[in-house]
Amino acid sequence: MSYHITKTEYEVMETLWKHEEGIRQPALLEIFHSEGKEWKRQTLNTFLTRLADRGMVKREHRIVKPAISREAFAHSRAQEVVDTMYDGKLSNLVLAFSETGGLSDEEADRLLELIQQRKK
Repeated sequence: MSYHITKTEYEVMETLWKHEEGIRQPALLEIFHSEGKEWKRQTLNTFLTRLADRGMVKREHRIVKPAISREAFAHSRAQEVVDTMYDGKLSNLVLAFSETGGLSDEEADRLLELIQQRKK
């Protein structure tokens, strides 16, 4: 599944991941107010509705919780980048980083170690 969200929706998800057991919507709104976001209740509700429509949050009795883990979200987004930018091949992504100097020797060693473990 692909999860396309805005930067602000991602901020909402970050806060929800910190409260994965669930949080009441008024408390969630208060967190954003304490961070300097002067959102109205309806503004937060709009973000939550969009995220719920994408299957990213669950809402029950004014309690909101993430429906997807941060790790699952990250994996989905990473896979999307590999699929769209690198012909679906992780090796093409690694090659792009190694050719531009974006892959340190330490990272290369770690990748080799992970590949060797995977092959066993």
